[in-house]
Amino acid sequence: MNSNAGTMESMKRARVAKGAALVAGAVFSVGVACAALVPTSAFKKATLPQVKAMLMKDNGKVSGTTVTYGKNANVVAAAVLPGFPFPSFEIHHVKNPTLDFPAGATVKFTFINTNKGFGHSFDVTKKGPPYAVIPQIAPIIVGTGFSPVPAAGKFGYATFTWHPTAGTYYYVCQIPGHAATGMFGKIVVK
Repeated sequence: MNSNAGTMESMKRARVAKGAALVAGAVFSVGVACAALVPTSAFKKATLPQVKAMLMKDNGKVSGTTVTYGKNANVVAAAVLPGFPFPSFEIHHVKNPTLDFPAGATVKFTFINTNKGFGHSFDVTKKGPPYAVIPQIAPIIVGTGFSPVPAAGKFGYATFTWHPTAGTYYYVCQIPGHAATGMFGKIVVK
């Protein structure tokens, strides 16, 4: 190998190592930020028929790209269902809808990861877009933190409850690159 080729190869390896270190650092720092959320061990497994039954429990009313809920809201969010673009959330058959809640509602979220090959998160924050490729989304108010990657024939899901006060919030996936490419939506609480 000539000297130029050796130098180029060495530079290429250094860039790859630096990139891997940045991604690992981002995942670690985001993981630390999510430590108070639903622990990965709290995710349960469901079959496809169970996932379909869970999706039917969403009690919102759709109007265009907004889903409106009452005082006792049951929100079922799925990460990347078949037929929806990657990465995205699907709630009540709408891609990344705006969610509308009354202040003081009891909101039960069920987050389902149906994407075989990636973990995801469903976290609520006041920080709005745009989001960086390596997100620094803080503070997270409530959420799941990172989901495990679904196993063959099974999908991971977790639940959490939120009692929102009036304001504008956002639901996001904190996996690097996901929110930056569209895996987020708006929440309006009046």
